[in-house]
Amino acid sequence: MFGLKDGLNLVDRFKSGESAPARPPGPRGWQNLKVLVDFATDQIGCFRRITRRYGSASFFKLGTFDAYLFTDPEAIEEVLLTKSSSFEKDALTHELDVLLGKGLLTSEGQMWRHQRRLISPNLRRKQIAHYADVMVERTRQMLDDWEDGQVRPLHRDAMEVTLRIVVDTLFNLEMDSDIHRVGQALDTAMEGFHEQAHTLWRFVPEPLPTPMRAKFEKALEEFDALIYKLIDQRRQDATEGDDLLYRLIAAVDDEGNQMTDGQLRDEVITLFLAGHETTALAIMYAWYLMSDHPWVMDKVHAEVDEVLGERVATADDVSELPYTEAVIQETMRLYPPAWTIGREAIEDVEIAGWTVTKGAQVLLPQSLVHRDRRWFDNPDLFRPERWLDGLEDRIPRFAYFPFGGGPRICIGNYFAMMEAILVVATMAQQVRLENVSRQALRTQPSVTQRPATAIEMKVRRR
Repeated sequence: MFGLKDGLNLVDRFKSGESAPARPPGPRGWQNLKVLVDFATDQIGCFRRITRRYGSASFFKLGTFDAYLFTDPEAIEEVLLTKSSSFEKDALTHELDVLLGKGLLTSEGQMWRHQRRLISPNLRRKQIAHYADVMVERTRQMLDDWEDGQVRPLHRDAMEVTLRIVVDTLFNLEMDSDIHRVGQALDTAMEGFHEQAHTLWRFVPEPLPTPMRAKFEKALEEFDALIYKLIDQRRQDATEGDDLLYRLIAAVDDEGNQMTDGQLRDEVITLFLAGHETTALAIMYAWYLMSDHPWVMDKVHAEVDEVLGERVATADDVSELPYTEAVIQETMRLYPPAWTIGREAIEDVEIAGWTVTKGAQVLLPQSLVHRDRRWFDNPDLFRPERWLDGLEDRIPRFAYFPFGGGPRICIGNYFAMMEAILVVATMAQQVRLENVSRQALRTQPSVTQRPATAIEMKVRRR
């Protein structure tokens, strides 16, 4: 979205003294060149510094794009809900087209509505209750391989178990032999995308080859081959089912056409990413935070022992584990896997008293709003208890929005919460985890908010 050419065009505009209408406060003139570099190297820090200096509504330039940054819940509600028809996904999100194609996350208009209608039945509360047994069983299988005193790469383990859950529940496929390859290819593709879209490598003109682009393209080619194999496997198995992949294959549009393999590929890769990456991060960050706050882990163990004992958890147990749920909520407050939401104005629209012009990029960072001391006491502290006394009913609607909001709220939010609670509770039945990373947690915000370095945990069997 913001390359070398954009930066040079920005310089030309500043030299010409081009004027602009009144806007929220923010960096002006040459200061925006610093913002551009700052954004490419430290997005969350960049947003935080702008907000601290200019307040809850600010304007700056990202290359040739006008950018508005809003951190007030009322402004966010306007963008995502009450005036959502004036916006579509932003240019940064559409950079994902190279990875996700035109799947549910990146599509717009009639195509998006059609896709959401197809996918939503498999992710409703009543339907996802049937997935609980798979979530618990896959977690128990993971734990079977954990030995007392062993050091585990928690991020990788969480990614693998949630990937297996997605394959079992949404695609109804057996692919144990390929699961490691799928996970590795997706991880490499994500890393490659991050390097070329969210670091200073983005300023290298696209025609020029770079190691990062080559790495990304190779990983994407391998991942595509695996996805097309999966689609072909489900096509060959003509057995009717209620799994999501069957519904997508069998779907017919208003003109009697079925989805092409390319369209199916875009939906499958989107569901792989959205269906396992974000939940895996929530699980990993929850255990990281509990390991640094052992009294919280003790409370989770006590709750799990009282509610579950040694029996296997079920969907009915989710509502009986309020403290475990609070741990997940607090984790996603401090480290929201989806760390910001972007929109692009498709017409001039007033937000928070400011005119957002057509074509402008609007940024709504959960990573900042969730740590606003107006809504959360001691906002940087990990304190799950804050969610047990009706906090969600007292704070503004968009003071806490880990799954977004409005018409494009995350379609899998119930799936993700049930999965995170059941996986953490099932793990807590059998283990304690001790952080042996010996370094402060640093995150790498890209498509999601990943850890910048490996998170390693020592297993203590209970």
